[in-house]
Amino acid sequence: MFCPGCGFQLNRIGAFCEVCGRDLQSLQQRVEPGASFLRSEIAVSWRGGQVALGIALVGVAFLLISGATVALERLGGGLDWGAWLGSHAIGIVILITVWLLGQFRGSISLSDVGFRRPRVSWVTALLMAGMALGISLGFTAIYAWFIKGLGIGLLVPPEVPREVIFNGYAAIWTFEALAVWTPLTEETFFRGFVMAGLIPRYGVVGSIVGSALIFSLFHLHPGVLLPIFVAGVLLAVLYHATGSIWPPVLAHAGQNAIALVAIMFQG
Repeated sequence: MFCPGCGFQLNRIGAFCEVCGRDLQSLQQRVEPGASFLRSEIAVSWRGGQVALGIALVGVAFLLISGATVALERLGGGLDWGAWLGSHAIGIVILITVWLLGQFRGSISLSDVGFRRPRVSWVTALLMAGMALGISLGFTAIYAWFIKGLGIGLLVPPEVPREVIFNGYAAIWTFEALAVWTPLTEETFFRGFVMAGLIPRYGVVGSIVGSALIFSLFHLHPGVLLPIFVAGVLLAVLYHATGSIWPPVLAHAGQNAIALVAIMFQG
């Protein structure tokens, strides 16, 4: 087990971490017997009730912010400004929600939501992130090709218009919003908060599937539900395997950055 406060690998599980003094007794949870993959070393103080409330709050905020960005576009604000402002607004809501609800049995730290060093080497963590990114991109490409071949228009991933990206050198701000800020805040919420909070009740596999399903549903369009679900599973497995939120953030950021580059040079 790794201490959720400082990330130190504990040789024995006592009441307190021998390095930082973190209270471990209240955070201990039952883990499934069997394969090591099913054993969780991610322990947090919040539970399913806080997770459900967090999903509701962020979901309502997401709908309201999406409506505001549509209104901004109709007023001549442009898709680029809508994407930039919407991304930052929902990210701020996510961080506030996690901070408030994460204090279920005491204070919450960055380490509690995964901002700690991986339990594997950084080289291994980066390779795993690259593998998850490659599998996600490959599945999305195959899925789009297959669905287009079947002619099921409703399930075809939508094309994002070029206008969502700022023109010229200002495009860096679109990358900042969608390839840095969004992956950072979304991984904090869906993996660091939602997935970790579901583990005590649903186990590792259940929390991976559940958090991926919620992640997928937040993207709304039927054409991306399955690809986003698969990406969510990969990111959740990556978080569980490394014990750190940084590898999922990097994989998520890579996928968004590649998508933005493709949009910039499409057509």
